[in-house]
Amino acid sequence: MNLDPEAARALAQRWPDATAPWPSAGPDLLVLAWAFKDQCYAAWSSDPALAVRAADGLAALPLAGLAPAQTHEVQGLAHWTAGIACLTRGAMADAVQRFDQAGSALREAGCADAAAQCQVPKIMALSMLGRHADATACAEAARRDLLALGNRRAAARVIQNLGVLQMRCDAYAEAARHYREASVLFARLGDPVNSVLADIGLADSLTAQGDFDEAGRIYARARMRAGNQGLALQLALVDESVALLDLARGQYRPALAGLDSARRRYEALALPQYLAIAEKQMGDAYLELRLLPEALAQFDAAVARFSALALPVEQAWALAQRGRAQALLALPAAAQSLAAAADLFTAQANPAGAAAVALVRAELALADHQADAALRWAGQAVLGFAEAGQADGLGRAEVLQAQAWLAAGRLDEAGAAFDAALARADAGQQGAVRVRCLSGQGQVALARGDAQRASACFEAAIEAFEDQRSALPGDEMRSAFLRDHLLPYQQQWRLAVAGGSARDALVQLERFRARALDDRLAAGPAQPVDDATQALRERLNWLYRRVQRLHDEGENAAHFNQEMLHTEAQLLERARRQRLAAAAVSQPQPHKHPHPRPYPYPYPYPPSAPGSAFSIEALQAALQAGDVLLEYGQVDDELLALTVTRDAVTLHRRVADWPAVASAVRSLRFQIETLRHGVGPVRSHLPVLAARMQARLAQVHRLIWAPLWAQPGCALATARRVLVVPHGVLGAVPFAALGDGTGADVGADMGAVAGAVAGAGAVAVAVAVAGAGGGAAMTTLGQRHQLAMAPSARIALRGLHRPPVAALRALALGASLPGPAAPGPLPQVALEAQCVAALFGQGLALVGPQASLQALRQQAPAADVLHLACHASFRSDNPRFSALALHDGALTVELAESLGLRACTVVLSACETALADDSMGDERVGLVRAFLVAGASRVLASQWPVDDAVTFDFMAHFYGALVGGAGPAAALQTAQRVTAQTHPHPYFWAAFTLYGGW
Repeated sequence: MNLDPEAARALAQRWPDATAPWPSAGPDLLVLAWAFKDQCYAAWSSDPALAVRAADGLAALPLAGLAPAQTHEVQGLAHWTAGIACLTRGAMADAVQRFDQAGSALREAGCADAAAQCQVPKIMALSMLGRHADATACAEAARRDLLALGNRRAAARVIQNLGVLQMRCDAYAEAARHYREASVLFARLGDPVNSVLADIGLADSLTAQGDFDEAGRIYARARMRAGNQGLALQLALVDESVALLDLARGQYRPALAGLDSARRRYEALALPQYLAIAEKQMGDAYLELRLLPEALAQFDAAVARFSALALPVEQAWALAQRGRAQALLALPAAAQSLAAAADLFTAQANPAGAAAVALVRAELALADHQADAALRWAGQAVLGFAEAGQADGLGRAEVLQAQAWLAAGRLDEAGAAFDAALARADAGQQGAVRVRCLSGQGQVALARGDAQRASACFEAAIEAFEDQRSALPGDEMRSAFLRDHLLPYQQQWRLAVAGGSARDALVQLERFRARALDDRLAAGPAQPVDDATQALRERLNWLYRRVQRLHDEGENAAHFNQEMLHTEAQLLERARRQRLAAAAVSQPQPHKHPHPRPYPYPYPYPPSAPGSAFSIEALQAALQAGDVLLEYGQVDDELLALTVTRDAVTLHRRVADWPAVASAVRSLRFQIETLRHGVGPVRSHLPVLAARMQARLAQVHRLIWAPLWAQPGCALATARRVLVVPHGVLGAVPFAALGDGTGADVGADMGAVAGAVAGAGAVAVAVAVAGAGGGAAMTTLGQRHQLAMAPSARIALRGLHRPPVAALRALALGASLPGPAAPGPLPQVALEAQCVAALFGQGLALVGPQASLQALRQQAPAADVLHLACHASFRSDNPRFSALALHDGALTVELAESLGLRACTVVLSACETALADDSMGDERVGLVRAFLVAGASRVLASQWPVDDAVTFDFMAHFYGALVGGAGPAAALQTAQRVTAQTHPHPYFWAAFTLYGGW
């Protein structure tokens, strides 16, 4: 047959389509075997599937009729390529075995050069297995043999693998030296594939040492060369490496986008070990941004993947990061994860890994106020990172050490440490470390009594942080990240309050209150979802219905519950990944010069665009005579308040003791909960329960309202409309039900009620309650003022700039089917929806099967009023899946945000629709927030379970006033007043609160 090399290559490329005839002569078969080997080697870093196909083709060659030496040669090449195929699958132990078999067979065949060359990829496999000493010995032996044989190309690959090995051992300077040498050798040899890989490794080692500028230049060169050569793997590696560089610099948006790009490339290339590493690094980014549950999910998956792939180094790092995430979530499993990581790092003699574990333990000790222990662990971390030459870890360890000194009261050491760490962070462009150092300098200055310098440091920290935060894609990222960096904002707020300037105090408070929601509103409507996201939503909807059906039938739904939770997590993660992919092709907007995407309808919010300074002047100009914005805040244990009118901004100090307020609100909510299951079970006790609730309402009033109202000249005394910005648990207070004390002494009235409770019969109690609950002796705030709530003055300003459209077109949905965890059907909702729609000239009622998700999506964007009467459920475990139960599925928070509403009024006529997750502070994720994000101007929602029949009448009064021309707040006031006349217990008439404005 006399097969020449070119024909052999062509035959190898066509395999398995061209399986016959095989060469019959030994020499021809050897030529074909080498063609398969060359094809495998050329493709394994750029086209792994082709490399595996070549290995399979070589393994299929017939050996019959070959001489013994030829048989050994073909078998050696087959083992060699099989080892490469194992590398692409992440089967490192199998790869080592195959390379050893290849070396033995090739030496038997007299192929000394090939036997030495097949040991080069074995270095990588040993390194990935954590057998660093064996890998080093293998590398040195292969390098020596290859140089003796005059094979400089293969020797260069050994030098490159030594760089890989040293990077995995955190010997960054040595790694850089070997990568630089390999890059030059490969360039001279005309090997662009390996030359680009060496460049990437060199830049990685420089990044680890903190030489970001030089690393960036080399990455750019590598990306250009990889793109020119069409090297897919190298492009993915550059994406990943540049993302890690951006992460170290605190440039989170490009970092996240780069990691996601690398992950998608690795997935397309079917490289499981690279994909597992990229997913773990995404977890690192989530952890940095304090998306803790999301980070923990990534680390849990990474630990399992690395264990299955036999990658102990990566497994150790994943365990360390998992331990840190678990510790921040206060999970007891953190100790176990950290101990397992420490054992693996010790076995590998890895100083940087041991330092990482020590750093987490220092963080834990500091959070537990154990300054001495924190100093000890932080000192170990500093030494370990310094020994490894890892600049990013060293900077973080030095900051933590300085914070521990500060906690111990050693201001001189703390100040010097913060100063030195800041200088290094500036030189190394470590943005995250820089923010921590500036905040630390401010704390030191404050402890020394230098308020002016402290303020300057905190302001610099905020400025640096805003550049990082404002570029993040997604409000959950911005919100979580802000909560982890609140210290400089809170200290500036504290200093402003101490300075006594009401305007300064309001500006500082608004810098961190509900910022993520403000950014989200400015960003415009949600982007359209792709088919995969829609498929997840449909699957989730099916799971909701399935779980509900099983509950109704009394069957076990545990399996479907688990799948439901998993699908919810998948849906949120996919949404994050979509935003990251979008971020990769868009430029982040600096926070000083925002350019928000406009809404398709008028949305004039220039005074409070994302990241811009809050404008008190714009707020005052938007208020009318008789309007008051009342914003609460807290400094230490002091509750204070700010009132804003057209003419003045006033700071009210020492309104109440915050722990007393929190306790009173908890007691009030306890009284509300006594009627959670309706009036029937406690009807005979209703007067006593009403008296107790009135007593709790009066107690809260005395703490948070009366001190303000009693101040001379307070605007609240003459206010017609009050827009309340609550703080903390005050968001759960039914302000309309608080008694303002006009016409009688509140204390005397409540004393009479309390006396009735203690010593009188039920009739006397009822008389006392009637007098206190709505009679002449006492006036509630809801009777005196038109009330509404907003999460911040920024959001209030948005609402004032965007009043609700005239109530002409109404869409009313009535769905009576049980929802998630709902008790049963609602007999009144269909009639309620029909009656609401009938009040409007252009009203549409959708009830029963018509009250569907699809119908809502189609009809809601054109509605002036959207009324949803149905079951609702609040998910404290995952507020983004709190939901309203429509006929064909759950309208979740995640789904509601995408409705694309006009400036309408939304009425959520269901139980507890105002509940929200307060773990993110003022962001309060829940259904109200979802409809504001969707574009609604005002949202009416309930703070507790509501009675179906009473709510029917309440809504009739509300809509009667609204259709008559009243604004939402005035209509709510009317409905509350009329309902209270027939149902005086506040449980019946005070559940609904208006959000967004009057």
